[in-house]
Amino acid sequence: MKTGGNWIDLDGVQVPVAPGQTLIELLRGRGEVNATAVDPVAMASINGRRTDLYEPLMHEDEVRLYHLRERRTAPTIQRTVTFILNAACEQLFPGSELRVEFSYGRGVYCRMFGLDEALSGSAIEAIEQRMRDLVAADLPITPQIYGVRTLISKARAQGRPAETNVAQYLRRDALKLYRLQGTEHLFYGRQLPSTGFVRAFRLVPEPPGFLMQVGPAGAPEKLLDTVSHPKLLSTMQRYADWLVEQGLQDIGHLNRYIVQGRVQDLVQLCEARHARVFVEAANQVGDLPADGRLVLVAGPSSSGKTTFAKRLTVQLRVLGFQPFALSLDDYFVDREKTPRGPDGDYDYESLDAIKLDLFNEHLLALLAGEPVHLPSYSFQTGTSQRRADPTVIGRGQPLIVEGIHALNPRLSAAVPRRHKLLAYVSALSHMNIDNTSYIRTSRTRLFRRIVRDAQFRGYPASETLARWPKVRAGEERHIFPFQNEADIFFNSGLAYELAVLKLWAEPRLSAVGIDDPNYGTARSLIDLLATLLPIDASVVPHTSLLREFIGGSGFEY
Repeated sequence: MKTGGNWIDLDGVQVPVAPGQTLIELLRGRGEVNATAVDPVAMASINGRRTDLYEPLMHEDEVRLYHLRERRTAPTIQRTVTFILNAACEQLFPGSELRVEFSYGRGVYCRMFGLDEALSGSAIEAIEQRMRDLVAADLPITPQIYGVRTLISKARAQGRPAETNVAQYLRRDALKLYRLQGTEHLFYGRQLPSTGFVRAFRLVPEPPGFLMQVGPAGAPEKLLDTVSHPKLLSTMQRYADWLVEQGLQDIGHLNRYIVQGRVQDLVQLCEARHARVFVEAANQVGDLPADGRLVLVAGPSSSGKTTFAKRLTVQLRVLGFQPFALSLDDYFVDREKTPRGPDGDYDYESLDAIKLDLFNEHLLALLAGEPVHLPSYSFQTGTSQRRADPTVIGRGQPLIVEGIHALNPRLSAAVPRRHKLLAYVSALSHMNIDNTSYIRTSRTRLFRRIVRDAQFRGYPASETLARWPKVRAGEERHIFPFQNEADIFFNSGLAYELAVLKLWAEPRLSAVGIDDPNYGTARSLIDLLATLLPIDASVVPHTSLLREFIGGSGFEY
């Protein structure tokens, strides 16, 4: 029963509030904000929008509290550790510049610039120790709202051009600046109430920079083993350097390209970089032994594997080859024999859902130029049939297989390694907002999937968001463990693509209702897109990999 006066709904309970009271003031009065607690309140949502605990409360607000161990709190924890890292670097190396560059090895890869000498292992140890001192001191992390013009003036005075570049293109009147001891930073996302909420982190040297790791989602006090992917790291480092060379190191610089009317130049630059990869890959296929050329293409959801295979096919034809694409889907076992996952549903992502013996038998026969009656699987009936007409490819012609298990040695165990070229495809682009507000590499793929699901499958954004955690879990099991097997790492990301996807994704995300469980995620994605100026899709070439998701491609899918 509602009473008079000001009140809010706090986790389903009506609670009185004083005019102008902030959430953290209310919670402290109730004894519910305690950094030393096992699982303290760390953030909240107010009327469906996620926020830090310093948000002022209004009459009839609906507030839901999130605890430190909840999975949705994980990005806030990582953002706070980044802030602590930034403060430690400023204190130990004044005048230097920290750049948080990309996701890698169960953490984020960081580099420092403006140092007198290369970053040593002892320097990294000193930074980590200073971070631990800041955490032990349980220092408050407090936000303050500034007008955009004032904030830009502050950033310029403090020598932070990256923050200035982003802020000047935002269509907002005010922004939130966070303060930790003597360090102030603009973060596009929430922070924990104080440094003492951080449970576990470490810095791992990875020259020329280091890896910053925090606990995984749902277990912030636990650090997982570091997973090294040297080929992947090299690919991402080269791309980061290329972005800097082109003046595209963050969203602020991307927006500058747009306002200067250089969009065509930007698109041509990015597409040419992609085109070079297909030429190089085709040459590598040609270098395989003439008595058998098998190309295996793997990558996570919405990485652009299909377009990679199609554009590689075109380039191989330029070299005089007649490649053949073999569909892995046709080798599914009958539905009743499909393994089931922990939830009881059919697990089509399991390698045991594929007729491996038959698949390997057909690989050897096709590569040898022998006729094969390929299977055809029906998703309607859940059964496969033997095709009446045999398939024959010329001996030595490339055979291309694309699928999530392509890098797993078990999939093509019958074919000797020297006859195989393995390609890993993923949107590894890391167009971060600025030096410290980094965007997870999986975000690009999520935007692609939201747009493609709406365009071609009729799925609303809410349904895509609901499925995404399960998709990501499958990638962790079936794809990422085999990355080091790849001969080619293709970064399918395009520096300009988020600016294009913005116009397609925003309306879909805006349709997610306030009562939808995915509303908070949808609003966070909309806030991210708000940092970008839009690019019209008409500038995207019909051969672009991006067309696989927005439509209008010159290829058939």
